[in-house]
Amino acid sequence: MILFVVKHYQVLFIDLDNTLYDFTGNSREAYRAVYSLLDYDRWFDSFEHYYSIYEEYNLQLWALYAEGKITKDKLNAERYAHPLRVMGVHDAEVVGARFWGEAMKRLPLGSRLMPHAREVLEYLRPRYRMYILSNGFTELQSRKMHSAGIESYFDGVILSEDIGVNKPNPEIFYHALQVAGVGASEALMIGDNLEVDIAGASRVGIDQVYYDIAASGGNAVSLQPSPTYVVTSLLDLKGIL
Repeated sequence: MILFVVKHYQVLFIDLDNTLYDFTGNSREAYRAVYSLLDYDRWFDSFEHYYSIYEEYNLQLWALYAEGKITKDKLNAERYAHPLRVMGVHDAEVVGARFWGEAMKRLPLGSRLMPHAREVLEYLRPRYRMYILSNGFTELQSRKMHSAGIESYFDGVILSEDIGVNKPNPEIFYHALQVAGVGASEALMIGDNLEVDIAGASRVGIDQVYYDIAASGGNAVSLQPSPTYVVTSLLDLKGIL
């Protein structure tokens, strides 16, 4: 277990996707099912072929969405049409929209959590007030939390779509502090994205825990200001909190 100098926080703001909820794993399962349902083998060598094209562009689009440069509708239209365009599929937008519709039925049903997430939530719940702070879509996040059985651990869910601004915009962090009724020094942000979660919280004076899933280390160290804490396992939070 990693040990740190413990500060006295009252509130934890925690990102959902790929911090607590295994969004990558759950979404891959959903997309694989839709890939088979819609017979995408007509155009792609395999699901992995499709997913590699999808995921690269999807990450780029989410970065633009976080910066407020594209809308939710644009994000969803483009990420599902793009792989089809790459393969020269006619009516890529129409086919992609059908993929998204079928995926929406399945995405909220995934129940897989990140390693040790439930154990750590059990540890944290009696000690802190906790809020989900997420850029995820309103129609999905609560349903995903219900499927994973973690909604009861939280005092509230703060979603960028409801506020009208995305992390790392300072406004959503100020809003979260107002909802929780605490000052920045009394809160801690926990997330897996250096820019969206860590730099965003830092800009408003909130301490942060960077969950370095890939254990890359170097990127976190080079970020200025560097994260307050870096962990490679959610279990390491017990050494902080």
